[in-house]
Amino acid sequence: MSERITLGNLFHDCAARYGDRVAVTMAPSGTSITYAELETKINQFAHGFRTEFSEARNYVGIMLENSIEYLIASYALKKLNKVEVAVNRAFRGPSLARMINLTECDILVTSSSHFDALKDIYETLTSVQQLIVLDDCEQAKLLFLDWSIVPFHMVSVQEQSHIASPAKDTDTAVIMFTSGTTGTSKGCILSHRYAVRTAENMIAPYRLTEADINYTPYPLSHIGPAFYDILPSWMTGGSVILRDGFSLSNFWPEVSKFGATWFMCLGSVQQLLFNAPHCEDENHHQVTRCWSTPAPIPKDAFEQRFGLHLIPGGGYGSTDAGWVVIPQWDHPGGIILPHFEVKIMDENDDILPAGEVGEIVIRPKEAGVMSDGYFGMPDKTNDSRRNLWFHTGDLGWLDDDGYFYFSCRIAERIRVRGEMVSGFEVEEGALSHEQIEDAAAIGVPAEVGEEDVFLFVTIKDGCTITEDQIITFCKTVMAKFMVPKHVVILSEMPRTPTGKPEKGRLKQLAHQMLQDQSQEPETKLA
Repeated sequence: MSERITLGNLFHDCAARYGDRVAVTMAPSGTSITYAELETKINQFAHGFRTEFSEARNYVGIMLENSIEYLIASYALKKLNKVEVAVNRAFRGPSLARMINLTECDILVTSSSHFDALKDIYETLTSVQQLIVLDDCEQAKLLFLDWSIVPFHMVSVQEQSHIASPAKDTDTAVIMFTSGTTGTSKGCILSHRYAVRTAENMIAPYRLTEADINYTPYPLSHIGPAFYDILPSWMTGGSVILRDGFSLSNFWPEVSKFGATWFMCLGSVQQLLFNAPHCEDENHHQVTRCWSTPAPIPKDAFEQRFGLHLIPGGGYGSTDAGWVVIPQWDHPGGIILPHFEVKIMDENDDILPAGEVGEIVIRPKEAGVMSDGYFGMPDKTNDSRRNLWFHTGDLGWLDDDGYFYFSCRIAERIRVRGEMVSGFEVEEGALSHEQIEDAAAIGVPAEVGEEDVFLFVTIKDGCTITEDQIITFCKTVMAKFMVPKHVVILSEMPRTPTGKPEKGRLKQLAHQMLQDQSQEPETKLA
């Protein structure tokens, strides 16, 4: 089914096979759509888009909440060989503007939920000319005077015939953004083949069949829900329960109500579920297995409490690299997929023997199964692929039998509730305040899973801004998950010989402050 196929044509084949089955159900509303109905709506939108926007550029932004409309727009673009720019709707300020401007997309599909964020950067958006909006067109016309506003439902036409995509499977399907490792977020160029290979590599390890129902609350602009959850479900004729955002209180009630059989634990979700008070629905569900990123929760205890099989975090992948290593049901190590070659290297790019920890490097054995680089960033692309290997910036090791083990991240990233946060973009947002002179963001252990953002700043002479005011300001210029949990104002920023903030010393200082705070409850950082 997947050999040399593009995403638009793939879903057409799924609709032909599984037409009357439910493809997607929205939670909590219960609104559902079958494969055949979704195919019809995708085709109607594609025909209308091709007529209405015949002069549109090749890149089209989607900035939407999780919804059936998101999927309609996304797969219609893929039938037309347009490239979806998956805009992370949590971003704000300069980060959001850069994400939209990078590909020079002239059309953005969005909703009123995002008008405020777009209005804040309206004057800095250099290419957008038209909005396709789900709702409140009149408000959009008042806010965005220079843009043409088109209602989403008006794009669709009566014509329902399938548009066979003219694309090759190695053509670009979507631009998905990383968090940024040592700088700005990077737009990964992902082909149709990348998406299909990623999805089909999920099917066997997780034993997916047409009887399975996936539950996913994660944003569709991320690789996880798009290609780890939804696409493999569709390829096997299964169904997806799609929610707009994770809710701890609603998780088990919805999983139980809608009959989910499997789900993915991103970030600290496994820990949040395990630490939550018991609820009746956690033992009255049809879930048989879930898989998780590494978390400090005993596997046996998690399985016993929730009555399911936990597939441990032996897998490995990223937006840049694709799905490279598959986890095993009863083995802590992962197996490298046949499409990839994986080695462990030292700082000189020399290959290390089994058992030694070093940087994980990857290269494909098949075209299109990894990202094709970073859009508009040739220097970043070349640097990440130096010496003919993709350098992940992560540490890991291989055992004598070839099993793969992930150790930790060595790049300057902060993992917050499943999101990879760029310290650079936190600093950039903070520095947009006129009273802040310098800023340095680091990660510190969170009370529940992963890390919190700890921000050190210096302020300009004569200024009086407080730590609390800085946090309040950050909430207006960056995504919620990027907002610092702790802020400390320093009289002087420690620096390296090259003038950069010395983050090693800052991390030590942050840990000491947090330790002192735990010993003195009355002490409060921010």
